[in-house]
Amino acid sequence: MHDPNDARQVRQAEQREKLGRERAADDLHAVMETEYGRRFVHGLLGLCNLRSDGYVPGGPEAQRHQDYMAGRRSIGIELLGELERHAPHLTERMSEEARLMQVEAELADLIAEEQNDG
Repeated sequence: MHDPNDARQVRQAEQREKLGRERAADDLHAVMETEYGRRFVHGLLGLCNLRSDGYVPGGPEAQRHQDYMAGRRSIGIELLGELERHAPHLTERMSEEARLMQVEAELADLIAEEQNDG
């Protein structure tokens, strides 16, 4: 049982919390160190619809969907904040890799179209 008036227990709780934050930062950095991890995290951020304003017109059903999307967006914002705090250079690298993958996909589409037309 935690006693908030016991200085020793308070210090121990603070140390556990600090260790937990450090471990989470280390874990995030380890994931972002790999190309696979950066792709995975980028995909997660994509699911969060960070660029969406979240508004969904309509009645009660639309409101539930809007609330659901707001929750997803909130998680994405929190994850992005952690990424920028603990691995900013890897976050930028992730974005650059994602842009390159998009350009490669567009180029592949253009080549496929030309082959189908020719």
